Amino acid sequence: MPANQVFHTHTALARGLRELLKQLQDRLSLRSPVNVYLAGGMTVHLYTASRVTTDVDAEFGGRVHLPNDLGVDQLQVYVLAPVDLAVSKIARFADNDKEDIAALVRLGLTTADEIEQRAIPALAGFVGGQAMLRLNLRDAVALARKVEAER
Repeated sequence: MPANQVFHTHTALARGLRELLKQLQDRLSLRSPVNVYLAGGMTVHLYTASRVTTDVDAEFGGRVHLPNDLGVDQLQVYVLAPVDLAVSKIARFADNDKEDIAALVRLGLTTADEIEQRAIPALAGFVGGQAMLRLNLRDAVALARKVEAER
């Protein structure tokens, strides 16, 4: 991932996220920072500005830090790194997951090799049968290589 990663925080969807986080911050009357970790389609949108989603996948608790221009002081917002985001798409690997992986690779935010290198060790922590997961991983890496070849 480029060291000076630009996030698309001024799109209509990002403005909606900003408003949601501001409302959450205000309603909770936060006095100290809370970490928010974003994943899923919203994170793909922040990286690519090309993904639309109707939900926000977030974990709240104490990977890449977003610029402070979201305007929420007590919510520290983080997003998965592009390679981790791509790996998170492999288990389900629905059409929109494939599109998300392709978009991340197309923009040079991750590579087929990075995806494969991150996903293989993660297999050990997967709960459930791995046969389909391994096929999805194979297909995800092939998709990423195809997109790389088209760039």
